[in-house]
Amino acid sequence: MSLLSASNLAFRYQSDPLFQEISFEVNPGDRIGLVGPNGAGKTSLLRILAGEFHPYAGILVRRQQLRVSYVRQLTAASTEDTLEDFVLTSNPSLKEIHAEIHRLEFRLHNVELATRYADLVHRYEEQGGYRLEADVKKVLGGLGFSPQEMTLLMARLSSGQRARAELARLLLAPADLLLIDEPTNHLDIAAREWLEAYLARVHAAYLMVSHDRIFLSRAATRIFELRRGSLAVYNGNYEFYIEQRALRERQAWDQYAAQQRRNSAARQAAERRMALSRRVTKTPPGVRHGKDFYAGKAAKVARTARILRERVAPESAAPKPWQEDPIPALDFPNIIRTSGVVLRVEGLSKAYGGKSLFQNLIFSVQAGARWAILGPNGCGKSTLLRILLGYENADRGTVQTGAQVRPGYYAQEGENLDASLSPVELCLKAHPDETWVRTILGCLRLRGEQVERPLQAMSAGERSKVALARLLLSGPNLLVLDELTNHLDIESREAVEQTLLSFPGTILFVSHDRYFIKKLADEVLDLSAHL
Repeated sequence: MSLLSASNLAFRYQSDPLFQEISFEVNPGDRIGLVGPNGAGKTSLLRILAGEFHPYAGILVRRQQLRVSYVRQLTAASTEDTLEDFVLTSNPSLKEIHAEIHRLEFRLHNVELATRYADLVHRYEEQGGYRLEADVKKVLGGLGFSPQEMTLLMARLSSGQRARAELARLLLAPADLLLIDEPTNHLDIAAREWLEAYLARVHAAYLMVSHDRIFLSRAATRIFELRRGSLAVYNGNYEFYIEQRALRERQAWDQYAAQQRRNSAARQAAERRMALSRRVTKTPPGVRHGKDFYAGKAAKVARTARILRERVAPESAAPKPWQEDPIPALDFPNIIRTSGVVLRVEGLSKAYGGKSLFQNLIFSVQAGARWAILGPNGCGKSTLLRILLGYENADRGTVQTGAQVRPGYYAQEGENLDASLSPVELCLKAHPDETWVRTILGCLRLRGEQVERPLQAMSAGERSKVALARLLLSGPNLLVLDELTNHLDIESREAVEQTLLSFPGTILFVSHDRYFIKKLADEVLDLSAHL
């Protein structure tokens, strides 16, 4: 029996339809990846399944007493608990017992309270409280928290750490179905690999939104694609989905081409019949009293032509398959070409708050190289980029920049862009050629009406692409990119990859997206080897 089934679901955001007439089932043991472009309605669908939103139309049937665990992407976390205690709240019944145990443990001089305390401890142990505490430490450790961080108050954690705490609480909740919204956000590569292994062992089914292609290949056995208002189901992982989607697209184009050939043949046959009808209707010279005969013959031919034309009409109603415009070849005429060494680093070391981030870094970056800077969260990757650009000072060591090197920086926190301006207006400040501006924006999948809307009406992913476009248009030949793929859907990441592969300069970038790293990097600097 399925955990839940949806039939002809439809949902609107304000007055705009997000999706309509989508149907699917979620079965016990399912490992489902939900993919699609930003704005397709993935998070809205999760919230419908969690009971937070109601569909505009359609039927959603849940199994009786189905336990669903869901944490929204942006959640206001508690500020009173420690991190460990916050994650323990994943089990509400144990939370109450745990809280009362803490209240009583300093009042054990009272015999009645001591008896109550002993009873609570017994109940807590029977219900798996101590086992849950051990699991909390394992999960928090797997998601990248140190033992010291586990005792911090939630109020002292960063937004990224709180998001990881929410993920830990979701994973440990007693549930039959986990609804997981972008779990790899704020996770470094080691934590993503740990999460893949953890999800392989959970008994609950899960449906997750993710833009991490390797994660989807390893952690999903079914793919739901939500795109342009419709949902398609693929019974395989992400790699299978890519192959099958390409096959479906080829078949759709083959069917469309065959239909066009049939239509063309029918139209040509109809035109030939009509031409024949016009010739037949004329009585040949020297023939008397044959006008009615030839007119009747012409009418029969014309009727055949009409029938052929009528056959074309139903065929013409079949839609042309949707196709994304290809990214053109880019030559970046505004980029100054360099050669030789772009950056030379000797003995670079940095500590922060008594903690050593990295020590004795020595490396040289050649012109045209693409370097990925890797390492766990908190190891100093962003700090290293800022030191290389001269925005921060190292404790020891030197950084030398080659001749004619013009760096351009994409900060992890994003760009300070004027939200009242459109992408075209912002980018024209970096480059005066509107054709070139629109070309770069188009390569990053920003086209049509999108480039005329004010930035304040755009998603975080769209704003990221505008920031990158403006950076490329400003003419740097050394790109320094800090977590560029944050907030980008899969299609956007692919567009960014193709655009950056055409870039003739040098690239240094920080990313935890393993597919992006594999696609783009030809050199890797792992800071975990220099802690």
